[in-house]
Amino acid sequence: MQIDAHLEAVEREGRLLADAARRADLADAVPGCPDWKVRDLVAHVGEVHRWAAAVVANRVAKPRDLPEGAVEAAPADAQL
Repeated sequence: MQIDAHLEAVEREGRLLADAARRADLADAVPGCPDWKVRDLVAHVGEVHRWAAAVVANRVAKPRDLPEGAVEAAPADAQL
């Protein structure tokens, strides 16, 4: 996959997740993820994106070299 197509897919799928999360209650169950609530799924996806952004922003060659505290904490429920 070319980088442009990958970025388009991340943006498109991110919007779909955000739209679905807005229509749901954060306490609703996620059918495809046993024992997860919408809150857990949205927080997890956000954490992955914040981690990837920190890897790029810190220009680390190996993700394990990411400085302590480089990844922002998950926001409160109202901001999820």
